[in-house]
Amino acid sequence: MSLVALLLLQAMSPASGPESFFIGRTEGEGTVRIILSGHHGVRVRSRGRLEADGALRLDQTVDEEGKAPRHRTWRIVRDGPGRIGGTISDARGPIQGEIRGNRLDIRYRSIEGPTVEQQVTIQPGGRIAHNRMIFRRFGIVVATMEETIRRVD
Repeated sequence: MSLVALLLLQAMSPASGPESFFIGRTEGEGTVRIILSGHHGVRVRSRGRLEADGALRLDQTVDEEGKAPRHRTWRIVRDGPGRIGGTISDARGPIQGEIRGNRLDIRYRSIEGPTVEQQVTIQPGGRIAHNRMIFRRFGIVVATMEETIRRVD
């Protein structure tokens, strides 16, 4: 296979996009702010891997102050040029998103009810990402989360 063909395959593969940040172990730490309720901390430990079909599988443990730890699983696939789709175990229905350079924009509806808009921006150097989530009910922002995610390996 020629070098050009190899480069084209790599450019088209999920492992070369911003979602590749999550292959391996990552840890996140952030703050959730809930309207009229204040704020609290959250820590997320993740392990990601590429599955045989090219999907990213991300297994997470979420430790949120005042709540029991919970586990969730993401499965993200390329869904056309610049688009992703997939599932998350604590979402109602599929997730949808776009890849915009070094940023993933993801939308889904939480099992708990609110719609979620998430922006994950990979910082220069590829070892740190910033995650911003906005939770809405009936179009009104009810909570936000700001998180810094670091690659562990």
